[in-house]
Amino acid sequence: MKEVIPVRALILAAGKGTRMKSDRPKVLHEILGKPIVNYVVEALSAAPVERIGVVVSPENHAAIQKALGATVDYIVQTEQLGTGHAVRIADDWLKDFDGSLLVVVGDAPFITTDVILRLIDEQQKSSMASLLTVHMDPPPPWGRIVRDADGQVLRIVEEKDATAKERQITEVSSSHYCFDWDCLYRALHFVKADNAQNEYYLPDVIEIMTQNGEAVSTVTIEDRLIPFGINSQEDLHFAETEMKKRNIHND
Repeated sequence: MKEVIPVRALILAAGKGTRMKSDRPKVLHEILGKPIVNYVVEALSAAPVERIGVVVSPENHAAIQKALGATVDYIVQTEQLGTGHAVRIADDWLKDFDGSLLVVVGDAPFITTDVILRLIDEQQKSSMASLLTVHMDPPPPWGRIVRDADGQVLRIVEEKDATAKERQITEVSSSHYCFDWDCLYRALHFVKADNAQNEYYLPDVIEIMTQNGEAVSTVTIEDRLIPFGINSQEDLHFAETEMKKRNIHND
C-alpha cells in the first residue's frame, strides 16, 4: 500500500497591498462578490490538505479572520521581513509536522485544485521541492528560473537582483510551491537578507537546496492566468473580466 504523506498549506496574505490604494486588505478585495483569498482557500480545500494556515499582519488579521472564520488557522507576521520570514514564523504551527507543505500566495484567485494536486504529486514523487512555472515572452517582473546545461533547476533570481542576461529568461516562477517540510525548515535557516529589498526571500531556498544536492522539480503550465496575482485596481478589473469569461465557459 502506498504511504499517505500528510499535506498542509500555508497562504501568504500579510502584504500591505499599497498599490491597491485602499484601506481594505488586498486579499479581501472582491471578484464577482467573493474575496480573492476565498478562491485560494476553496482550491486548497478540495485537495487532500489536512490544515490550512494563513499568514496575516496585525493590521489585516481581524478582517481576514472575519472573512474566513474557523476554516483556517492564523499566523501573525508582526514584521514584514519577506516571504522567507513569513514561512519561518509558522514554525510553531508546523511543530512535529512531517510531510509536504504547500506555500501559495493569497492574491492569486485563478489557482486551481488540479494545479495544487500536480504540485503535491511532483514533490512527493521525485523531489524535495516542486515549483509552479510558466513561460512568458516578454517575461513579467517575476523571479526567473535559472537552469544548468542539463535543464536542472539551479535557483530563482528576482528581477531586481538579476543580471541583464538573467532578465531575458522567459521561464518565471508563480510563487506557488510544494516542499518537503523538513528540508524546507533546514534551508530557511540559511536564507539571508542581502538583496535589493533587504528581505528574506522564500525563493532563495531553491538555490540552498540544489547546492546541498537536493532535487528540485517544476510543474510548468501554459495557462498564464493561474499565476496571475492582484496588485492594483487595474489587476482587479482585469481578473474580474477574466473570471466572468471562465464562469461562462464552465457553465
